[in-house]
Amino acid sequence: MQENRIQYQDLKIRHFFGRYKVNSLAKKLGASKRKNRKFSVVDMILGYWQLLSTNDFSYDKWAVQVSLLTGGRISGQALWKRTGPEMVRLLQELLRKSFQQQYSTFLSPAVFGRFPNVYIQDATHFSLPRAMSAVFPGSYSRYGKSSTAKVQAIFNIRRGIFSDFKLASFRDNDQQDSYRVIDKLQENDLVIRDLGYFVLNAFSRIRDKQAFFLSRLKYGVCLFNVQTGKPLDIQKMLKKKNGLIDMQVKLGKVEKLGCRLVAVPVPPEVANKRRRKARADRNKTANHKKAYLELLGYTVYITNVPKGTWGIKQVEKAYRGRWYIEILFKGWKSNLKMKNNIPERYINQNRVEFFFYASLLMVNILVLPVFLIAYKNGTKEKRYISILKTCAFISRNIALFLQNNNCIQPIKWIKHYCQYELRKDRVNSIEYLVNIDP
Repeated sequence: MQENRIQYQDLKIRHFFGRYKVNSLAKKLGASKRKNRKFSVVDMILGYWQLLSTNDFSYDKWAVQVSLLTGGRISGQALWKRTGPEMVRLLQELLRKSFQQQYSTFLSPAVFGRFPNVYIQDATHFSLPRAMSAVFPGSYSRYGKSSTAKVQAIFNIRRGIFSDFKLASFRDNDQQDSYRVIDKLQENDLVIRDLGYFVLNAFSRIRDKQAFFLSRLKYGVCLFNVQTGKPLDIQKMLKKKNGLIDMQVKLGKVEKLGCRLVAVPVPPEVANKRRRKARADRNKTANHKKAYLELLGYTVYITNVPKGTWGIKQVEKAYRGRWYIEILFKGWKSNLKMKNNIPERYINQNRVEFFFYASLLMVNILVLPVFLIAYKNGTKEKRYISILKTCAFISRNIALFLQNNNCIQPIKWIKHYCQYELRKDRVNSIEYLVNIDP
């Protein structure tokens, strides 16, 4: 019970801001230059969080939300003036502090049992007004300039909280971001990520930290026999071994990264879906060859986790844990309404960054802690709580958490209204992760 009381205290959101003396920090960074007479930077942030739930942004409507919090009369122009670079720096610092929060373990399935931390690295995109195309350029299009922001995220699935965020543009290559997780790693940690972050040198540095990695194999990377050093033909090996491989190899002509190669065949319907998608690729320079299309009939992984820890099935199941971050991204966009609240008018880089960093701060110090407590209490009664439903509940009822010093009752409502439906024909995402075999 003591642990739950501590966590409930942490859900008093102003407790977080008070702990880090945010108003003093704001003055130090220039985000607050005089005594807060009408509203503080904390009021601005909390007012913006309340505004997210309305799905209808304007500075005047934001001012209404701040006024409801403070009891004063705030103008939209006053908020417009305050969303400058100093406020952005303050939010970045608060985000950094939010990464340092300690929570009890979220998920500890046996497949992750030997890893103190399991980091999943991925990115999601948000469309912006075309006026921001010079700062956040989008994809190349025949219809003219577009603007898209990319949020690079690192999620610690063992702790149930994000460990890092980075705001970039659509055109920033994921490979450039592949090294960022390395500074966080401790001995025996695990990194799971998709092909966008495939950089052999980054895998080498993860291994040098005495940590582990799990990734899909990028097509075209050279494979070599560990003993002889001779090139390996993965197509021939797959045919010879009926599509099932688990062996040590070296990757890359230069790097010669020693690791484990695991390949498994996929069902025909999955392979055909992959091939249809590849053939429909609008990028004509892709020029998918026959060998590439054949390889889509398999899923090929690389890892330095030894066979004694994971068999082939555990490699497959562990990689599926990466899907959870996709569910979180969906919760941001659809249920927290983050994609709908970027203003079209009076937009500039500082204001775009404010909206993103303020929203991500809400995810880390409100949404995920609330979910973790509901999840912990629900699983004691064999109830699995949906993060998507939790996001929607918080979005619709955010005032319960921002204006109420007692979050116990809202947590009980989440346990009741945000459960997964009981289905015998399939398992939900949380149930799958909890019950991954050792």
